[in-house]
Amino acid sequence: MRDTAGFTLIETLLVVALISVLAGMTAPAVSAGIDRYEVISASQQVAGTIRTARYQAVGKNRILKVRFDYPEAGQFQIVDADDAAIGLVQHLDDDIQFGDFTDLEFSTSGRLTSGVAATIVITNGDADQNRTVVVSKNGQVELHTQAEEEAGG
Repeated sequence: MRDTAGFTLIETLLVVALISVLAGMTAPAVSAGIDRYEVISASQQVAGTIRTARYQAVGKNRILKVRFDYPEAGQFQIVDADDAAIGLVQHLDDDIQFGDFTDLEFSTSGRLTSGVAATIVITNGDADQNRTVVVSKNGQVELHTQAEEEAGG
């Protein structure tokens, strides 16, 4: 009597087919999650740079600006009143870009010199993935999803 242990070819092919179907079903969800993460990460980077500019404006007792799509598209940088670089140029990922934005200028008290709140939209082109950085006239920075902005939140 021969003792056989192992799997038949049919059993192995069924397992491979099942794994392929499951992988095919999860791929779109994983892709959407990666897209969402990239936009969230970029918006957090932008918000952090804005906060840094505000703190440096107060700490250095100088008017500082955050310029977007500067010096090139997809880049942003903290500069002084004469557009001289204060920090390093920050880069967005290749598939991320600025939607609506206004360059920001902080007074020595950390407030926006424009006297009105400003918004910067970070997008990957998918309307569901947009994130908005809102800067109050007092200089406080908040992150919002596109849905929160449309709902007035």
